[in-house]
Amino acid sequence: MTQDQSEQVEELLLAWHRWQSAYSEKLGVPRCSPTCREYEIPTKHQTDQERSEAVDAKLFKRNGETVDACVDALPRWEHRAAIQTSMTNKRAGYSVFSNPRLSPEQSHEFYQEAKSLLLPKFEARGLIKAMAVAA
Repeated sequence: MTQDQSEQVEELLLAWHRWQSAYSEKLGVPRCSPTCREYEIPTKHQTDQERSEAVDAKLFKRNGETVDACVDALPRWEHRAAIQTSMTNKRAGYSVFSNPRLSPEQSHEFYQEAKSLLLPKFEARGLIKAMAVAA
């Protein structure tokens, strides 16, 4: 894996972690009627910035769901735990979170292994462009 590919995988994982952290279970009564749930404001009444933000939100959600499916498909729980620990530390800006079941060395090793396992999955789903090898 090249440095550029590694950075792209980490960017996707950080965005996925933000998407995953934003999820909260909706309890109680729905805010709107089921008949109006899918209603969207017509785009002719939106500004360019509002349209752009709506597209960005849809892309953020789609990428989050796609990366989530890839991470869930990893073969071992250690991979998922190492990714979660690393992303939480990167978002915090400090290395304060750890997994009591894995040493820091094991966690780093599983994280690197998980990134190399995720790279072909991300390329297959079009999240990362496959780099052509020059002959």
